[in-house]
Amino acid sequence: MKNRRITDNYVTHPLQTEYTEKNEDTLCGSPFKVRVFKRRWLQLFLFALCTMCSSYQWSQFTIIGHIISRYYDVSALAVASTSIMLMVAYAVFLFPALFLMERIGLKWTVMIGVALTCLGAWIKVFSAAKDRFPLLLTGQAMVAISQVFISPVPGKLAAFWFGNDQLAFATAIGCYAVHVGLSICFLTVPIFVRNHYDVEEVRCRLSVIYWTVAIACSVVTLAVLFLFQDEPSAPPSESRALQKSTHERFDKGILVSFKKLLTKNRNFIILWNTYGLILSIFYSMATVWNPLFLTHFKNCEVDLGIMSVLMCFLGTIGSLIIASILDKTKKFRMIAITVTSSSVLCEVILAVALNVEIKWIVYLPVSLFGITLLSFSAIGFELCAEATYPESQALSTGILSTAGQIYGAFVTPLILKVIDVYGDTAGHAVILAILGLGTLLTISNKIDLRRQRAEESAAQYNPLNQGVLRKIDK
Repeated sequence: MKNRRITDNYVTHPLQTEYTEKNEDTLCGSPFKVRVFKRRWLQLFLFALCTMCSSYQWSQFTIIGHIISRYYDVSALAVASTSIMLMVAYAVFLFPALFLMERIGLKWTVMIGVALTCLGAWIKVFSAAKDRFPLLLTGQAMVAISQVFISPVPGKLAAFWFGNDQLAFATAIGCYAVHVGLSICFLTVPIFVRNHYDVEEVRCRLSVIYWTVAIACSVVTLAVLFLFQDEPSAPPSESRALQKSTHERFDKGILVSFKKLLTKNRNFIILWNTYGLILSIFYSMATVWNPLFLTHFKNCEVDLGIMSVLMCFLGTIGSLIIASILDKTKKFRMIAITVTSSSVLCEVILAVALNVEIKWIVYLPVSLFGITLLSFSAIGFELCAEATYPESQALSTGILSTAGQIYGAFVTPLILKVIDVYGDTAGHAVILAILGLGTLLTISNKIDLRRQRAEESAAQYNPLNQGVLRKIDK
């Protein structure tokens, strides 16, 4: 038993991890002191609630754009701006926020995000009157700024709390909480706020939604304040341990890291554009789906909401399955190409189904379209982590997220204008062209799997090259 030590019926090597707490999950094969805590699931759940509160408010006006336009007596573009401003605010405020995030830690980053979301929700409580659309925009602006502190977090939270075998799955849950919030919005808002001719009835129903969202945001804010934690005492994976040991963080300056990613990392630049093209279509769908669908099916707002829910809900479930496959196989490039190629096919089927004008047929391509678009969100975050390791994931995924927001801010009004001038068929052609370009970029991008190489190096460094723990035979 030389160079070994017995602890609670387990044998450990001095260079390897010591485990003294019962009922804790563990990682194997690491020369570093690593531990995966069960509390990680509470962290992820609380963050998911924050994201849902924020994303619910993203499309709560555009999904019933024709009703909001009539009630507040504003143009369709003004209503669309309630969604577009979230994309613009993200691009404008991201880098100051990233600089702040590295200095205040994960907890207070999330805390600022959910507090701004809560503030925006309460401002909108007082915007239910017909003449208070500017106040509504003010509240929506607060929600828009909150996205800057929430959207870059999934990859960082996963890296801080989850082991290497659960990174993609945890990132997917963090990302797809956005779509759960959107699904709830798509399901409740069109059903609850109907196109009623009585203006007072519309005001009362909008007011109920505003109050409900504000109270929910307040509860989540208090939960984050008292229950959410920063980084655990021990890293959960070898890659995170190596990242911490090399000090590859913002200490060297945000501009230096930014320049390194955007001038010396060709794979990341291609990924940035690919992610922007693919995700911009999903971001724009919350706005352009209204005219695309209602052009063929009049007075079908409820069906519009149900289809939007299916797009998000089934897309989320399917994407989590794909993320689990990604964790097990590590076939990053092959899965990414399959997903982007499928999105092109689904868009073709969706366009044909809408023009045939058989409502029940539209449900299938909408659901499949959601799976392909949403899957690329978590896949993109994982590809980003691989291509930019050991750079801070808050920086790399934050920059990646701007792609979807920036492209979305241009793509959304472009598609709306094309539909208005040339019709919905031309709008589908624009969507198809954007997805096709994104697929070509995905095929051309050969991602350098740097994080995987770091994991392999850590395993080779382990002198035993075996599991950290093993039971003593009795």
